[in-house]
Amino acid sequence: MESTASVSRKPKKWIAAVLGLVIPPAGMLYVARPRLAAGYFGLMVIIALGKSLVLRNPVLADLVGLLPGIVCAIHAYRIARDSEESHKRPWYSRWYGLVGIIVGPLVVLGVPRAFLFDLFRFPGGSMTPSIEPSAYMIVKKWGYGNYGTYGIHLIRTGMSSEVRRGDILVFEFPEDTALIYAKRVVGLPGDRISYYNKRLKVNEQESKVRRVDDYLHKGRAVVSQQYLERLGDHEHAMLIDPDAPAAVPFTRPFPFRELCAYTAAGLSCQVPPGHYFVLGDNRDNSADSRVWGFVPTRNIVGKVQYIFQ
Repeated sequence: MESTASVSRKPKKWIAAVLGLVIPPAGMLYVARPRLAAGYFGLMVIIALGKSLVLRNPVLADLVGLLPGIVCAIHAYRIARDSEESHKRPWYSRWYGLVGIIVGPLVVLGVPRAFLFDLFRFPGGSMTPSIEPSAYMIVKKWGYGNYGTYGIHLIRTGMSSEVRRGDILVFEFPEDTALIYAKRVVGLPGDRISYYNKRLKVNEQESKVRRVDDYLHKGRAVVSQQYLERLGDHEHAMLIDPDAPAAVPFTRPFPFRELCAYTAAGLSCQVPPGHYFVLGDNRDNSADSRVWGFVPTRNIVGKVQYIFQ
């Protein structure tokens, strides 16, 4: 049982500042200010919503996201400095209370994100118009065997969910698994894929396409030809730049590259077992399997279920 002196110990200024900077609500709980902790938590939620719905510039969004921590670090430091030695500190300001308050929500929020559904932000334009730059995606992870979140791998198992042509998969980039990519599946293991003169064939059958209204890129005075392409039962929009060359402009060495043949009109590939061939919907502005090769099954993180543009 803790002594009265231990319970009444004055909070340390440097601990208050560090906690306030890293986890603002925890910094306020450490200095026994639960109402301020709730206020900082609410501020963080508002800023998070603002970043996702209003701020499309990732650098500006990150700078705004730092503000609560900086302000709270200074605030918590001053409260700790001015605290009285005899002031009795409640349980939630002690180390065990803080650990429980911090770890509990992480487990509650982290487990679903690691195993069920996760939220990802798509930075580039290679999947336009399906996924706009800086859009958010909800990704179904259960059944794909690659479980983890916040950059931490927890467990890998066999994949039990079916991958279909037309699915948008989120996966670890084969050349650097720390990077997360999203592309559309066009080739399953064993498929013969050809992409000549900007027309896609799967197992010698050409995908059905039909021209629709041109697409005006958001924030840019650029127009692209837009088509609806059908892969199996799935129809999706894709963009073509008629002035771009048909040949793949650059390629890199990748496993099973010998299964692909490149010409001035495009390429053809035999998809190896346990791998997938993916393309971006912005066909002439996407580095995908044409450039860096196939996606191994073990790299798949999940399937995109919802997109917030």
